Amino acid sequence: MAQGMNTGPAGATMNQDEARSILAAQAASIGRFQSPEQWFSFNQSFATPSQFLIPRPMPLNRPAESVYIHAAFRINVANANMAFVAPEAIQNLLQLIQLNGTHRVFGNLFTIRQSGASAFAWPFLFQSSGCTIVINGVAAGDPSQPFTSPFTGLVGTHDVLVTWRLPLGPLMGIGQSTKRDLASFLYQAPDWGDSLQLQLNFGDATALGTPAAPGDVTFTGFGSAGGTPLVTVSVNYSILGPFSDAIRSGVMVRQEQLFNQFVTAGTQLRISQLQKQITPNVVMKSGTQLAGSTAGVTVFGTLTDVQLDRTQVVVDNKPLKFNQNNQILRAYDATMFARRQPGGYLNLTFVDGQNPALAYRGDGLAGGSLFELQSDITTSGATQIQAMTQEMAYGGPYIDLHPSNM
Repeated sequence: MAQGMNTGPAGATMNQDEARSILAAQAASIGRFQSPEQWFSFNQSFATPSQFLIPRPMPLNRPAESVYIHAAFRINVANANMAFVAPEAIQNLLQLIQLNGTHRVFGNLFTIRQSGASAFAWPFLFQSSGCTIVINGVAAGDPSQPFTSPFTGLVGTHDVLVTWRLPLGPLMGIGQSTKRDLASFLYQAPDWGDSLQLQLNFGDATALGTPAAPGDVTFTGFGSAGGTPLVTVSVNYSILGPFSDAIRSGVMVRQEQLFNQFVTAGTQLRISQLQKQITPNVVMKSGTQLAGSTAGVTVFGTLTDVQLDRTQVVVDNKPLKFNQNNQILRAYDATMFARRQPGGYLNLTFVDGQNPALAYRGDGLAGGSLFELQSDITTSGATQIQAMTQEMAYGGPYIDLHPSNM
């Protein structure tokens, strides 16, 4: 073969200029984002717990990269300061996010099932951002340790702008190559059609913490003594151009479980069995549940980093990564992702090398194998709770990386 020539897909040859042209076109197409565009907006009262199903399916006229949920409202605190403000007060108003649809290959999936508080913290685990809170014109700092709320709960009016960013693909950092890796996880119309639906469950004033008395905390429109809060949902799109058909489309799934049975100290306890799927990350959240919330409203009254230790993902009682100290693991995560980890959150990651191919291949485990999360519980208390989010990948670039194909 002549020097500088490459064999094309059908045995044809291409010269270096043609190869460079293809790479340049790919670079100009894959990963070019268009900024969020409105999907739907609605008024939502926080007077009582409620849920809202967006009546319009997610528009997929272009590949979707992420969903943004934005709420604008005023919190009115009258008569007396709130008796207690939860560390994730504002985020707690969005109690549950559920995005589900029917994929042409993988069937019906809940691709996101997380509390608003956990979804808000998720990007901050990976040197990312996009989730913001602004109160009376002052932007809150990123979640840190300890995790504290920018909302004070003091008597007065508090005009709030809060934005949740829901990435549809994996997060591993903010570099160009990691953004390119998202292309395989963009939501595309041939895969989902008009099936994707978003349901949002909202709390009431007790989602913020403990009001001094019933009725002391109310909600109105942003900057107004009347009206109702406004919620706007937007979608960020990407342009793939002619390469859209060449990408192996995959789906990233994040599902959160809540546990309240681990109230007594113990060692090497099984927290939960994990689904035998490709797993980039398993994130644990620990603290105590706030008493006195309205029925159907769950609030972490505290977030703590000392309730759990030696937390590990194990297969048949063998750790996949040997963790002997959660505090050291938190420091390690902060090093690998260049981000101080939010208090109360612990990331058991397999993609610390910032490559989605590093995810653990739980889908290759033999039948009967135990794939689970274990941890020491170091404290005791009747109100101790934990939440676990297992991130799972279906299809995408992993198809060619399956052990049977290697």
